[in-house]
Amino acid sequence: MIVDQPQSHFIFIYHTNSYYGSRKYIAYKGKPLTNKEYLEHWGKWVFLGERRELDEMAEKLNYHVEKGEIPCIKYDRVPLTHLGLNECVMCVYCDEREREEVWQILNSYGVELKAWFYEKETIQMWSPGGRLLESWITSQNLSVEEAEAVREDSRQRFQAIYDNEDEIFTGWEQ
Repeated sequence: MIVDQPQSHFIFIYHTNSYYGSRKYIAYKGKPLTNKEYLEHWGKWVFLGERRELDEMAEKLNYHVEKGEIPCIKYDRVPLTHLGLNECVMCVYCDEREREEVWQILNSYGVELKAWFYEKETIQMWSPGGRLLESWITSQNLSVEEAEAVREDSRQRFQAIYDNEDEIFTGWEQ
């Protein structure tokens, strides 16, 4: 199910049951991941494309999300120019233990460049001092106080995952 809400920077693809039901798409073999398992195993295939191309890819991949072969996908509505990108990014999420099967699906639709990132790496880049968070803060021309508030929000949000490793990972608003 493609979820395209204009107020969001991202367009998402969820299984219909995940969107309207349990929202437990961060799982391995049907078992929701704990925070610790999320940090160890959850990641994404990342590739770039023009928005039109990614919309077309989303239509194709939606079938695989509905079949339960791909847990979740998100992609940019517009390029992240503050990060130096002129194309949109598509992230195809899965547990690392299923990433080769997911790669085969992507490759069957013509995706050729392999770029895998663990969510733990993404969290580090969006944490205080991380390249992505600091670039975003700079691009927003925030005051010193506003920038520190953003850093503190990031710190608290991510620290909760590390502090409660046996709890089921619940995600966060994007």
